[in-house]
Amino acid sequence: MKNVVLITVDCLRADHMGCYGYHRKTTPFIDSIAERSLFFENAFANGPNTRHSVPSFLTSTYPLLFLDEAKAGRFHEGRKSMAELLKEHGYSTAAIHSNPYISKFYGYDRGFDYFNDFLLGQVEDEIERSKISKILHEAAKGIKAVFMHKLPHEDGERINEEAIKWLENANEPFFLWLHYMDVHMPYVPPNRFLEELGLRKYSHIRKIWMGKKIDDVEMREKIRDEEVPDYINLYDGCIRYTDWVLQSLIRKIEKNFPETLFVITADHGEEFREHGGLGHEEKLYDELLHIPLIFYGKDVESSRMEKPVSLLNIVPTIFHFLGLQRNEWMQGKNVFEVTEEYIIAEAWKGERITAYRDSEWKLIISGDKKELYNLRDDPKEQQNLYEREEHKEKCREFEKIINNHVEMLEEERKRRMTWLQKEKIRKAMRRMRG
Repeated sequence: MKNVVLITVDCLRADHMGCYGYHRKTTPFIDSIAERSLFFENAFANGPNTRHSVPSFLTSTYPLLFLDEAKAGRFHEGRKSMAELLKEHGYSTAAIHSNPYISKFYGYDRGFDYFNDFLLGQVEDEIERSKISKILHEAAKGIKAVFMHKLPHEDGERINEEAIKWLENANEPFFLWLHYMDVHMPYVPPNRFLEELGLRKYSHIRKIWMGKKIDDVEMREKIRDEEVPDYINLYDGCIRYTDWVLQSLIRKIEKNFPETLFVITADHGEEFREHGGLGHEEKLYDELLHIPLIFYGKDVESSRMEKPVSLLNIVPTIFHFLGLQRNEWMQGKNVFEVTEEYIIAEAWKGERITAYRDSEWKLIISGDKKELYNLRDDPKEQQNLYEREEHKEKCREFEKIINNHVEMLEEERKRRMTWLQKEKIRKAMRRMRG
């Protein structure tokens, strides 16, 4: 195995996929390769949205390693990305996606020989746009959506086109990261894929209007509960479309580059009012954290793993398959060496939010608010058991693990900031010497 294709699907929750037990056949292709893959039943994101999760899984470091990054979104130089590390081992590196939050503007192009985010300054424009021009811009987006069928992101077929184009001249070994946005709101799947799921078709105008409502923060809160099943239908149709897109891509790459390891996962899931909201806000419930994780390739032995793993384990596991040593920059381990039976997820929303999760229990701490759930009896996380006397000792044990985690991050942050300062001095001295 020498090439790596990392496929991440924005907002794809595991429990809406056939291979994870979903009642709709949303992922027939992924289901078929899952049977011949290293398949993780209990894989979890370390953060609930792109801003927290992507820097974490690209670097095998925790989301809140650098708080200023968690607040501002810029990819911190104190993290060493998989692209940078593989580049040091002679890999050609490329990334193709259309998510503005992981764009070149925020520093995510670091380590990539080729980086296409399709944005061409749009992120800067969005930040600087005045209130009036934003209204005009939104109106223009609406016109494009209705009459030109233009979405806020590039669709999967366009991502595939650019990927195949890059691969035509790629030098092996290569690392290619593809991030698909089709499952992200506003959820506008072609009706063909709704029909394949046995679902009703929606007019294009209705899909655009529904998409506008859920894509707008203020309008989203006014969506009625009885409308949510329609959004779930559209979401599932988007998954079915993405599965079709991935089949086309993977089959072509397999044919031309048989020595390729494919990793299929998601940055986070999506909430459909399980805990009062829609989308992917800073919450640490399983509808946002439980994601697919599949390693697929001709030299990957098929097996199913039940133990909890997190996206922190992706980079070390890829290095394991490539025969490379785990780097000291990584906080995770490869999945074959993981001994901990729990994962830590975290987010920042005015304060730290941290979750401990094992195969049976979850403890979430957000300021003074504490929630304990028995996941076997209450998988939907609806009954908070924190105040129950019989669970006090268990809560103290989990809180100690969380406190130790926070202290570890603080020490690691200091170590990396010291390293960065020394690097700046070394670079300045090299420039002075000419």
